[in-house]
Amino acid sequence: MNPTKDLLEYVERDLEPVTPLPASWRRMLNALAVAVAIFLLAVLFFGLRPDLDSLPMWLTWGCAAAQLTVATLLIRLGLRESVPGQGVPMRSALAAVISSFVFQLAVGFLTWRVDPTTSTDLAAGVGPVCMRHELLLAAPVLAITLLMIFRAFPLRSWMAGLLGGVGSAIAADAVTHLQCPISDLRHLLIWHSGAIILVAIAGAALGFFWGRLRG
Repeated sequence: MNPTKDLLEYVERDLEPVTPLPASWRRMLNALAVAVAIFLLAVLFFGLRPDLDSLPMWLTWGCAAAQLTVATLLIRLGLRESVPGQGVPMRSALAAVISSFVFQLAVGFLTWRVDPTTSTDLAAGVGPVCMRHELLLAAPVLAITLLMIFRAFPLRSWMAGLLGGVGSAIAADAVTHLQCPISDLRHLLIWHSGAIILVAIAGAALGFFWGRLRG
């Protein structure tokens, strides 16, 4: 009996051909396609904010496109994190997450400065509707992103899920920015940013529990 030889033979018998994992940018295109499809469907069925024409184009379509770009980059970071040896440093990943929040707040602040509407939605119940709308837009993008993350072998599955969650939420916020006519900062912080935080927590939590289950 040669333990080393027997082990090698056992491993060799257990090997099976697998499909190579596509590059992160190619997998990212799947999530981007879902995000763009949701973008178009949401605009088609729910329309655009009534004050869209009174706002400069760079603040509406321009910022929405910029948010979608930020979301795409975050999702790609999450997909890179899912491949051992390609993960991003912890500091860089957290900096990307924080920067995306700052950018979302900056878009909201600039919109408020240009069109400072006063919000009465806290009493009217519009805020929860806005949050639910954003959560529903983010859910399909998060689902496809997590599916691609879990098909790889993330060593920090919670971090990959966090990046994917924030990216999915920022993509949804890009659509909401073109649809929600309320620019009050309280509305932005509570309902829009709150939705992003919830999706980010969901992505990190699902990644964490999937990692524990796999382990």
